[in-house]
Amino acid sequence: MRTTKYGVGVRKRLDEVYKSETKRYKCPRCKKVSLSRQASGIWECSACRLRMADYAYKVSVSSLS
Repeated sequence: MRTTKYGVGVRKRLDEVYKSETKRYKCPRCKKVSLSRQASGIWECSACRLRMADYAYKVSVSSLS
């Protein structure tokens, strides 16, 4: 979807969303960086198998505390 049809602002925001949804986050239970996105709003830790629902593309800060 990286075409010249859309503006540079839209492409930058889209790149940011793709990067944040594939990034691994710190698990609130085992504190390892192994929490990854399984589906829209479903996050799973590959170390302790914790499954939780949160935002679609990022894990919120309040759930990591």
